[in-house]
Amino acid sequence: MKHLFTVLTLGVVLQLAPPAYAASIEPEDKTIVFVCVHGSVKSQIAAAYFNRLARERGLPYTAVSRGIEVDAAIPASIRNRLNSDGLAPTDEVPRPLTAAEAGRAIKVVAFDSVPDDNRGVAEVSYWSDVPPATKDYAAARDVITRHIDDLIPTLAALAAHPKQTVRGMVTAIDERNDRITLRLPNDESEDFKVEDFKVRDGLVFNSVRFGDQVEVTVENSGGAKTIVGLTQE
Repeated sequence: MKHLFTVLTLGVVLQLAPPAYAASIEPEDKTIVFVCVHGSVKSQIAAAYFNRLARERGLPYTAVSRGIEVDAAIPASIRNRLNSDGLAPTDEVPRPLTAAEAGRAIKVVAFDSVPDDNRGVAEVSYWSDVPPATKDYAAARDVITRHIDDLIPTLAALAAHPKQTVRGMVTAIDERNDRITLRLPNDESEDFKVEDFKVRDGLVFNSVRFGDQVEVTVENSGGAKTIVGLTQE
């Protein structure tokens, strides 16, 4: 009798539980991840300046600093120069980048090469023209802030339209790399355009086939357009 009750209870749970695909959709992450080798210099400068500009301009984003081979501490010279600019490091101790954190972020920006194990599925933008900050803090800071000034308008537009819904036909499915290619109407002409999208939930691949007409909800995640909702038409 006890066994029968357990089976019935499980059946009720399965009936009431939402589909795994729907449950896996998470709120859009608002994190910008800056990455340098040691997580203690350039990424700290970038995160500190970005957060001040984001607050001043009312943007809903927060930057964090991450590293690959993290230092035990932030150099006193960098901490002091940030303090002289009215800023402070985002962390007391440098923290390593994980693939999960990179994948959730709205954007990942790196000053040094990011290994696949740390990057995961995230797309990384590189600011490789920043000079060594420990040798010339002012020069490094100025290049970093110019890059941030260029990035802010894109993020502001994204904040105004965080998600979009598009309709198109499935033209390719790459389950190994978590990607789907859609043929979409081209707003600028009567032709069609083809665009690749990341897929957040692998269960989507069980629902679509080549040639299907679909409506997808897309958001920016890890620097890439990512499908977070899909229905067949």
